[in-house]
Amino acid sequence: MMLSEQGLDFLKQLRAAGERGRTIQASNIRVALDRLAKGGFVVARTTGLELVNYRITQRGRDALVECDLN
Repeated sequence: MMLSEQGLDFLKQLRAAGERGRTIQASNIRVALDRLAKGGFVVARTTGLELVNYRITQRGRDALVECDLN
């Protein structure tokens, strides 16, 4: 799965928030986060009440490094 420009921007926002894993409110970002999870760029799981715990995977970190190099 290719990472779109919007997906890459969202992945950068997740990295800025804390790439090791965070719980975030998922009301407006559910679709984008699900798309990144299906592509293997993040691991995400719901924790209830519209909260999602996520962690950027090695594939996601590699995509960010590749983007930073270009």
